Amino acid sequence: MGRGLISEDVINQVRDRVDIAEVVGHHVSLTRAGQNLKGLCPFHQEKSASFTVSPSRQIFHCFGCGAGGNVFTFLMRITGANFPETIRELGQKFGIDVPDSGPSAGPQAAQASRLEPLNRAVMAWFQQNLRDGVFGVTARDYLASRGIHAGTIERFQIGCAPAEWDGLIKALSKQGFGQSDLAVAGLTVAREHASGFYDRFRGRVMFPITDLRKRVVGFGGRILGEGTPKYLNSPDTPLFKKGQTLYALDLAREAVARLKTVIVVEGYFDAVALHQAGLTHTVATLGTALTAEHIQVLRRFASKVVLLFDPDQAGVRAALRGLDLFVNSGIGVKVVTLPAGEDPDTYVRKEGPEAFAQLEERAPSLLDFSLEHSLSTAESSTVEGRIRSVDDVLRILQKSEHPIEREERIRVVAERLGISQQRLIERYPALVQSEGRRPVATQPASPTPVTFKGVSEERDLVYLLLHGHLMPADLQRLWPEAFSVPACRFLVEAALNHLDQDGRVGLRLLLDAVADHPDCGSLATELSMREDHFDDVRAHVAGCLETLDRKRAEAVFRDLTAQLKAAEREGRVEDARILNAQVNELRIQKAGRPSTGTLTLVKE
Repeated sequence: MGRGLISEDVINQVRDRVDIAEVVGHHVSLTRAGQNLKGLCPFHQEKSASFTVSPSRQIFHCFGCGAGGNVFTFLMRITGANFPETIRELGQKFGIDVPDSGPSAGPQAAQASRLEPLNRAVMAWFQQNLRDGVFGVTARDYLASRGIHAGTIERFQIGCAPAEWDGLIKALSKQGFGQSDLAVAGLTVAREHASGFYDRFRGRVMFPITDLRKRVVGFGGRILGEGTPKYLNSPDTPLFKKGQTLYALDLAREAVARLKTVIVVEGYFDAVALHQAGLTHTVATLGTALTAEHIQVLRRFASKVVLLFDPDQAGVRAALRGLDLFVNSGIGVKVVTLPAGEDPDTYVRKEGPEAFAQLEERAPSLLDFSLEHSLSTAESSTVEGRIRSVDDVLRILQKSEHPIEREERIRVVAERLGISQQRLIERYPALVQSEGRRPVATQPASPTPVTFKGVSEERDLVYLLLHGHLMPADLQRLWPEAFSVPACRFLVEAALNHLDQDGRVGLRLLLDAVADHPDCGSLATELSMREDHFDDVRAHVAGCLETLDRKRAEAVFRDLTAQLKAAEREGRVEDARILNAQVNELRIQKAGRPSTGTLTLVKE
């Protein structure tokens, strides 16, 4: 688990204060089922409840999709936040200070911490201006003309900046904030031909930009009346990076995590209007094209992205720019093109969210959209242009890592252009050679379901371990390498690293340690939740350990026999003599006769 720069002591304090049942209950309707709680899984669609929470063990597991872990794992999955963000939000909720430590806690971090209260004060001032009977009239009328409701204004904390050159400077100076911090926060601009500063935002509707930690990190403003630029954003600051930030992500992340889908638009009003219409899984870029950093953020939340751009050439170019970022990213991407003359804000207000859902259903993938754009250009150009366009299409096809999909699209392109498919196929390798094939970004594989065919003793031993039925003497007989199932091997190794002074496994510490382990986390929560019955637990433990020892001895015997045959074949007399003695010793042990004690398979 990526703990970042948060100390283990602070993590433990937060863990001790949090109750998983209470946290999960805010997101899932839970009902009592014996000692546990059950509900519909928030991570996949299901009709019968298979999602289980154990208050005693402080873990959850879904027997439908395999999701499992502790309270931190749950919140990271449901919100898309990373581990440090999750710890900080829980710490804030329970009054636990979660300080940063290490190299990053330097001057820039100190500066950023000063900007947080400043930005909150600025947001409050903008909101006060919007409510003001004089200053706020124009902005309120404009918001009403755009169909923005009072509840939406409150939810997005929208305000306004008066058309004054130093209104913000005067107001914030009275509150004790210095000129230098106002400048660093990007709220003021130095005068070119005189000393002093003036307000960056004047005569605008103001949108606070909030990060996933609910900090106000910057602002965006839309001009009231005529003027340029129409939209103005805060510059990059110690708190704010446009290329890493998405507007409304803090409000959208739970819906995005639940639906596994995110809608990406270009403007504040587009995002606000779609949220107001019930499409709360919408975010907006901040005056920049999508970046690789944006894609990394989106991957934490969603497996599907819907790009919603204006149907003009600028919108088309914006969609095409995303192709390099999304292809082979593991995210499925669609491009919704709105009817001519519409933008997301006006369309959803006029037609409603149902009409948008139909557009999304019919929308092509980002790759198909890019192909169609290139093909439409080729069909209306000269022969030379068509040939060049074929190369453009092949460059797009090259980005797909699926050979069958790529070949099918080559066939479609050839038919559309009236060009031989073979000519396209012949042209494609030449293009790859001349430009060089970019390495394909590999995605983490989904956890493979654990199977125990022929090794039920491994499953039962791990089950009994996780339920506290293995005595210290039993644990001493466990060898991680004796387990053939990797997930069991990882769990046993972790358990042996979490023994208390009495030689017993610290179950809570063990489950916390493996909760989000990609190889064994799901198995740990599943077996912890199960309620298997054994007539005689101690006899079953003994039987499983004996079976494990026997299988390990047989594996060692097979390996030594193979080594002996190789030594005899190669004429290594001394090696053959030693190996033969070891093989005979194993035969004696297997026959149950007293051995010489030169070979043992039980740990001392």
